[in-house]
Amino acid sequence: MRKIYLLCSGLFLFVFVHAQKNAAKDSTIYTSYKDLPLKAERTINFDTKEGTFMSLDISPDGKTIAFDMMGDIYTVPMQGGKAKQITKGLSFDAHPRFSPD
Repeated sequence: MRKIYLLCSGLFLFVFVHAQKNAAKDSTIYTSYKDLPLKAERTINFDTKEGTFMSLDISPDGKTIAFDMMGDIYTVPMQGGKAKQITKGLSFDAHPRFSPD
């Protein structure tokens, strides 16, 4: 039983070390591209009146709501109306917050 345990431990260690070497080798592939950030090949446009799993914050003066939807941050007047996109791009922006001052 002890021999099987030692054999399995050695095999696991070999696989783990080998995987780490391959990961280090693969990470250099991505640093060689000088064209990053990537350009989007296509875009989508959508209109919606509701969302789920959204975070929001209300401005200190109580006139504006900031919220996130699908990785971008928007603002909308407290009375309602059309939302204005504040952030966009490849990054995923979430949890908007107004500065207290």
